Amino acid sequence: MDQVTALPALEQPASRADRVYDSLRRAILEGTLPPGRALVERELGEMLGVSKTPVREALKLLRSTGLVEMNAYQGVSVRRLDEHTVSEVYTARSTVEPAAVRLAVERHDVPDWTSARQTLEEAETLRRRGETTSLVIANRRFHRELYAGCGNDLLCGFLDQLQDLTAFVATAGWRVRATFEQEAAEHEAMLRSAEAGDAAEAERLTRAHIDGATRTLLEMFRGAEPQA
Repeated sequence: MDQVTALPALEQPASRADRVYDSLRRAILEGTLPPGRALVERELGEMLGVSKTPVREALKLLRSTGLVEMNAYQGVSVRRLDEHTVSEVYTARSTVEPAAVRLAVERHDVPDWTSARQTLEEAETLRRRGETTSLVIANRRFHRELYAGCGNDLLCGFLDQLQDLTAFVATAGWRVRATFEQEAAEHEAMLRSAEAGDAAEAERLTRAHIDGATRTLLEMFRGAEPQA
């Protein structure tokens, strides 16, 4: 088993389980806990200075995001990545997210796009600093700012469930081929269309953005062994 000497420092969300979840989530996205890595409650608890109970609760939350998976004999490990996983995640996004963005732009009572603009500016700062993990999280927040105003809780809930898994796939892809600048330019175009109230163009650009990322990621993963 690979040895992990340190995990990201615990931050201060609401509960101890939340703090453990936040640390493990970030470790997975950063690759400190790589795909295929076994997640043993006792070992993780010792690393983080907590009992097994909040670790167990955190792992349940991580399972719901798709970042970890159950193995034989009820073992838990970081999800392995392969072409099939990439295709499933991005096909689901391409089918639903562009329509949700269009609905958000069409709604007259949707809030302004100030938060989306601020998030995009934050992402640009992170890109310049080379803070990859924080950047991918900011990018996911930006996407949510675009679709969250669609007025359909089912659509938002579905897309929210994909957020962490999308970040996981994107981060793994960036380690092979960095596409930061291209994605930043596409995000800017998507936001400008939303700000202009052009729902059809915002939908088109969102779909093109997701489909382009799909092609790039599949080229990276196609024919490769599952990441472990």
